Amino acid sequence: MIKMFLTILLLSLGLNAYDKGGVTAVNAVRRSAGMIPLQNNYALSRSAYRHAKYLGRLRRKGHMERPGSAYYFGKTPFDRMARAGYPSRAGVENISYGDSSYARSVRVLMATLYHRLAFLDFRIDVMGSSEYGNRKGRIYVYDMGSSPVAKLCSGGSLSGGGSYVYGICADRSRRIPRGRFQKALQSVERRNGKIVLWPPAGARDVPRSFIRETPDPIPGIYHAGYPVTVQFNPAYYRRVKLRRFRLYDEKGKALKAKILHAGNDHNHKLGPGDFALIPLKRLAPGHSYRVLFEADADGKRIRKSWSFRTGK
Repeated sequence: MIKMFLTILLLSLGLNAYDKGGVTAVNAVRRSAGMIPLQNNYALSRSAYRHAKYLGRLRRKGHMERPGSAYYFGKTPFDRMARAGYPSRAGVENISYGDSSYARSVRVLMATLYHRLAFLDFRIDVMGSSEYGNRKGRIYVYDMGSSPVAKLCSGGSLSGGGSYVYGICADRSRRIPRGRFQKALQSVERRNGKIVLWPPAGARDVPRSFIRETPDPIPGIYHAGYPVTVQFNPAYYRRVKLRRFRLYDEKGKALKAKILHAGNDHNHKLGPGDFALIPLKRLAPGHSYRVLFEADADGKRIRKSWSFRTGK
């Protein structure tokens, strides 16, 4: 069974719901990571706007809406995407609360783990975003998807023998050949780099702290530092085994940290090629840090070493 990818994680109560501010902010991050930029999508922007309005007017949080509530547009992000006119139900949604701009919102979400990986998903190439609220604290919603998968859902009838996946399209009765679905995802994956590092090499003004998120990847650990992540593109790597992941301070001392991967992520959000190091304490201001990462990928040793500097 193919699992649809979901991260579970205007201006003054009524602005332009379809502006491109969110796409601009997210693309700045993706370009720094060496990934393809996302294209703005009107249907996904409409979906994002309706959920932002629902959350703002009813003062609620989360990805789900309650049927029968005022401003209800769809129970799940997938339902809202479909109702907004997007052909596919395969997508990703990110939400932030209380930020003052798209740039600030994206910066905060990049200081989490799961929400960061949603923005850096290898499979997405389109996005819609919207904000709702006032200057004291707006809600930002980002809905993202794959245009090749949406194209499969928009074409003619697909029939014949073989294995199929269901529930991917807005039309739930429409089935997609498993092979064509996988090739559609891979067509986007292959446009991205083989390995994505965050923070990127040479990054400056890197935040010092991990931002709590739901679900929580490190329950019971407070005042954690900014996460370091390494992602292997599944279009190029099938099996990755971690050997070493360390973060060193300016004196060459390794920081105490929690290392997460698919095998120990209790929320089951990390893929087989996703690795995260979360320092147990906040990083120091205005300091340089060095990362050392080693893994065996399809029998080949991969070693990455790079540095970044925190802001003051």
